[in-house]
Amino acid sequence: MKPPKVYLLFVSLAITATILSCAQKQQRIKITDIPVTTSSKEAMASFRQGMTLFDQGEGQKARTFFIKAIEQDPKLAVGYLMKSNTDVSNQEFADDISKAKANINGTSNWEKWYCDLYETFLTSDWNKRLQITKTIADSFPDAPRAQVDLGFTYFVGNDATNARECFQKAVNLDSNSVSGYSALSNSYLFLDPKDFKKAEMYALKAVLIAPSSPGAKIALGDCYRAQNDLQKARDAYSKAVSLDPGSPEAYYKMGHANTFMGNYDEARQNYMDGGNHDLSKTAANQYTAYTYLYRGDHNTALKWLMEQATKIDSSGELNAKISSEKLAYLGDCERIAIHYGDVNQLNELMTIVTPLNTQAANDIGTQEAKIQNQATDEYLQSLLAAMEGNYEDAKAKAEQCKKTLEPITDPNKLNFYHFSLGYIAMKQKNYGDAVNHFQESNPNLSVYNKYWLAVANEAAGNKDQANAQYKEVSEYNFNGIDYALIRNEVKNKARAM
Repeated sequence: MKPPKVYLLFVSLAITATILSCAQKQQRIKITDIPVTTSSKEAMASFRQGMTLFDQGEGQKARTFFIKAIEQDPKLAVGYLMKSNTDVSNQEFADDISKAKANINGTSNWEKWYCDLYETFLTSDWNKRLQITKTIADSFPDAPRAQVDLGFTYFVGNDATNARECFQKAVNLDSNSVSGYSALSNSYLFLDPKDFKKAEMYALKAVLIAPSSPGAKIALGDCYRAQNDLQKARDAYSKAVSLDPGSPEAYYKMGHANTFMGNYDEARQNYMDGGNHDLSKTAANQYTAYTYLYRGDHNTALKWLMEQATKIDSSGELNAKISSEKLAYLGDCERIAIHYGDVNQLNELMTIVTPLNTQAANDIGTQEAKIQNQATDEYLQSLLAAMEGNYEDAKAKAEQCKKTLEPITDPNKLNFYHFSLGYIAMKQKNYGDAVNHFQESNPNLSVYNKYWLAVANEAAGNKDQANAQYKEVSEYNFNGIDYALIRNEVKNKARAM
């Protein structure tokens, strides 16, 4: 921190010079990571081990060390904050933030700012998040983590230039910063302008620094998958499994490679293996459903997801976890119903999902969470009205969604609004308007939105733009409900070009 301004009498100049000299010496002390406040050496050691694993992309393993650190020092505020990154429900996340706040007095400035930072994820306040991460980075200029945190804030804001600049600063500060190189790699995988070869280069640096880390091998496999080298990707994921047979993510990524290679039975086994090592089987069950979508069988996918949503009720888990997992399954079902224009199915699903979403927002407990929930409901109502042919009602619901979101500062808050208006315009065959709205829906952040932009461009007669976008989407190779819904169609279009 900068030394305070001191106004002294002329006769005190000698004392002032001494004070300033001491302050300058203090300023020269390099702080290269979070100054953790704890009197327990054991808690400190556990926390640091958790941070190393977290930086290498091994969240579940890191979680065990954060929990251990908290057990060794129940007042370890930053331990609750880092554990929250690995939580399995909204309520658990909100509870951890609350516990951190209760123990934050007497901690370092960084820890206090971190507590404020994590609260912004409850309030969807991206502007405040940016302000805090800038403050931390300015106050701790020798700390790579501060630069990575600031970079990820820009990343979420779709600002590739500033994000990469921060990540590069991190690796300049520490040439062994796995998190810095991994962040650079991800930025070239997911932010425009993309460069998969650069992504691979940075991922390889992370592997060289941490050769025994399954997380680093997984990140490298993702780069091969982005380049459509699926066999090489699968080999990298297989290596990650051999490094840590208990890593659920490694099995899931093997499943993704097998899915895109058309090895659906093998992929489903990979997903089940991952689920057996995970805190929750939700991801395993979702990925299994997607294999049916890739196979062209959305009815079986829908049935599978609905079955999982029903089964979870008798799991014996806490209500918050049951609600979170059920929302994941039913949210995918809603996406399937929307994509295939199934009005009755979407109506039924919204009846079930709306109260669950309301409860999830209440679990978080912030006004902003309740606003986001209301806006999501209005967005779905807008799409439903458009599917039914009630276009004026659909537009009114979209406008209400926009109005509801006015207090939110997230730079991506209007993506749903523009997608809805683009969808309505397509239904009304106003293809030029559709192109404009899908372009505003941040298609570079959503493969599904980019697909719809391509569809709109094709309908508007913009053949070159449509073909380029179809080609890009067809080579995406990252698994999720959005891509599972469209991959077969865009692959066929790309082959027909």
